[in-house]
Amino acid sequence: MTVWQNLLRGSSLALVGAFALGSFIAGDSGPARAQFGIVNGLLGGALSGGGLYRHYGHRHHYSSSHSDRSNEDTGSTSDSDSQRALASLAPPSSHDQTAVLKSITASESLGEVGTSDDDLTSNTDTSEDDRDYTGKVDALIQTIQQNQQAKDSDKGDVTEHAILDALTDSILRTKLARFETFRGENWTGERLRVMILARVSGKLGEFFEGTKGTVAMSDLTSMINEGAREVHAQLFETSELLAANSASTLFMQRLYQTYGNLKDNVREDTERSLLEAAEVATASFEPLFRRDSDAYALHYRAQRIVFDCLSDNVNSITASGSGMASPAEIERRILDAVKNQCSKWVETQMVDSDKQLKPQQPLPLAVIWSANELRENDDMYQPASDS
Repeated sequence: MTVWQNLLRGSSLALVGAFALGSFIAGDSGPARAQFGIVNGLLGGALSGGGLYRHYGHRHHYSSSHSDRSNEDTGSTSDSDSQRALASLAPPSSHDQTAVLKSITASESLGEVGTSDDDLTSNTDTSEDDRDYTGKVDALIQTIQQNQQAKDSDKGDVTEHAILDALTDSILRTKLARFETFRGENWTGERLRVMILARVSGKLGEFFEGTKGTVAMSDLTSMINEGAREVHAQLFETSELLAANSASTLFMQRLYQTYGNLKDNVREDTERSLLEAAEVATASFEPLFRRDSDAYALHYRAQRIVFDCLSDNVNSITASGSGMASPAEIERRILDAVKNQCSKWVETQMVDSDKQLKPQQPLPLAVIWSANELRENDDMYQPASDS
């Protein structure tokens, strides 16, 4: 990958990571579909020149006209220049392209999911406050002590050592440590602890309402375990949302590589067709998804699989004797591919022979789905601090 490719990919991932971490640190346990809708559009727009805004259960097309106007106002890179840069992103060999575009090659200029850097392209140092979980533990203990003193309560049995042990145990119990193993995504053990403690701090006030004046360590442990479960659910959902964006962006990148500059209507129609196709492909699986506690994450995973399927068939979907097929023909072929192939990909990966959901676990953004198996390798993973 060239420096320009790393910068472009890194900027997009770091931008999304900054939004993601901001929401997690704030202790907002709302679904990622609500928190990251606009981020979804930013990621699509940053890489494809348009914008895919995906909201579970809804479809909304985000036009690129706003970003075009912004370019005119700021004098930044023109749309045609951006298209030429995008057209050069992929390597000449289509056989190698998918692996390269979804590679996890790290460089000093590559931003990471989970960072909150102000400088998204040249500085990979992260905010100390985002990782300072021991400081958060001290603040938590001080809050407890102040509230107990105000109510003339006993000291209780909360200690820093007990909190740290409870944090480690909750990360192992909920398998949050798995996110640490995703190379380049920067969900470190320190960040996971900060996310959990943010949720605990947000709920602590409830304990001091009314007549109860003491927080026992058993109470705090319950809150830590609950916070860990919430963080896992939100990270899983957000990870799959970002991966679905990456997969849809790959399809558009393949178009830029093959055909060069795309007219606005072609780009926008194709983006719309991708979203509609994903809804068609996943519709029959929604009843299964909704019965699962990770329903939203599973929805985005199914979309991710569909987009990988369409990217695998991009040439047959878009080619014609005179070059590129018309938008109407591409839309028809996309829907045909979804019905004849991509829905089967989803079923193979997510549904067992008894028509029940197969167990699903979080996977790195770099993983690629295929017709019958995952394409992954050891380079996508790293050891976790909590294991």
